[in-house]
Amino acid sequence: MRNRQVNTNVEEINHSIDNLVNQWGISADDNIKITHKIIGLQIKKIRLIRGKTLTKCGNALGISYQQVQKYEKGYNSTNPIPLLMLCEYLTVSIDYFFQPFIDNNLTFLRKRENNVYPFKTEPYLAR
Repeated sequence: MRNRQVNTNVEEINHSIDNLVNQWGISADDNIKITHKIIGLQIKKIRLIRGKTLTKCGNALGISYQQVQKYEKGYNSTNPIPLLMLCEYLTVSIDYFFQPFIDNNLTFLRKRENNVYPFKTEPYLAR
């Protein structure tokens, strides 16, 4: 029996993201792994939508296609610079990569009493 490749089209990728979202909250370590996988799947999805190859993406970022592939599979996390470069190359906003987290209200920190954190009441002022 031959192994079938998964996540070869947008529909399969969206299904995989939904499955990962459903696994959220098992443990903090699992949440980190799930985050890498979701962001990687978002990278692959937009790359496929834009009709770009792994090689073209790697060349645009100055990295190997294998490294892009590792990002897509969630084996390696991407730091902000390559992610921003991918945004430019694939003409997508940075929000795109985090949309599944936003849409599903996924949080890393556990809620405190009354489901709120004890934030200061004064607005944050950047100086």
